[in-house]
Amino acid sequence: MNRFEKVIGNIYRLKVPFENIYTSVFFIDSKEKKVLIDCATYPSDVDLYIIPALRDMGYSLSGTDVIVISHPHGDHAGGLKRILELCPSIAVVTDIRDLSSEISTYPLPGHTKDLIGVFDKVSSTLISCDGLQGAGVDKYRCYTECPQEYLKTLDRLKNDKKVENILFSHAYEPWNCENVFGRDNVLSCLDECGKYVKI
Repeated sequence: MNRFEKVIGNIYRLKVPFENIYTSVFFIDSKEKKVLIDCATYPSDVDLYIIPALRDMGYSLSGTDVIVISHPHGDHAGGLKRILELCPSIAVVTDIRDLSSEISTYPLPGHTKDLIGVFDKVSSTLISCDGLQGAGVDKYRCYTECPQEYLKTLDRLKNDKKVENILFSHAYEPWNCENVFGRDNVLSCLDECGKYVKI
């Protein structure tokens, strides 16, 4: 069974198969809110992966307060309709706001014009979803709907000293891993991301 694996602090990652790679669903187990971030590719992913993985940790979909949809691409939002069928009371967030005193959404325009990530203040960790892409992954090369906005996002993150760790939705090249830990590594990551933007 695919399980939510602890990454850092109260943040967990579930790797859901997507084509010949995977996409990530994140879960934050904070004192104030239980937050799901993205919901995989297909409605069936909710029943096959997300619900069993939550149950394995002792949680449920109905006990989740919020689902954040980072952007409307299929491999991140494809399970939303099924989640709302099963749990219509769950709050769906697609904009910039504080979710609790510890968690807020974070603007990361570039890949899409309105992409958002989630920032966990307790662990100083940004879940960037597809907001930072390096060179891309598999057949999907770095894609920016708004390249100038992407470069502004990189600059803003370079100046945001609160961001000490970054978690991606896919194992992007050239790192071939899904996490960057430590401020120096974050800055190197952001410099690397800038190399692949096509203006």
